[in-house]
Amino acid sequence: MSAEKAEFKVSDQRHFAPDGTPRESEIEQGPPVVDRQAERGENAPTTNAAEVDFSSFILSLAAQASILLRAGDEAAEGVAAPARDREGAQRIIAVLEMLLDKTEGRRSTEESRLLEGLLFELRMAYVALGQREGR
Repeated sequence: MSAEKAEFKVSDQRHFAPDGTPRESEIEQGPPVVDRQAERGENAPTTNAAEVDFSSFILSLAAQASILLRAGDEAAEGVAAPARDREGAQRIIAVLEMLLDKTEGRRSTEESRLLEGLLFELRMAYVALGQREGR
């Protein structure tokens, strides 16, 4: 162990004083914004935030559930087919049902049609798989 002592400074970075009131510096400038990616030298993400919307999010969830329900049906030659995961698909369907419930009144007509249509298709695929498996 080295005889040198590392020097460090402790500074109070809490947003509120002990009595619960906001600190003066927080009122004036707000909390500090820290760019962790820049600190680590990483590049900013290349995706545009405008590209990610509710429709693309529910489509990605539905695609995952569909893969879990149909896995192994069309395995390419020489490629191992992924295993079906009926319970995993059921969980994703439940998430989509929750989104249907929690976003009621805040979706556009197109988003509602898309979500309801995806849920219908996934539920039918889930039931069909259950019938094939004898459940």
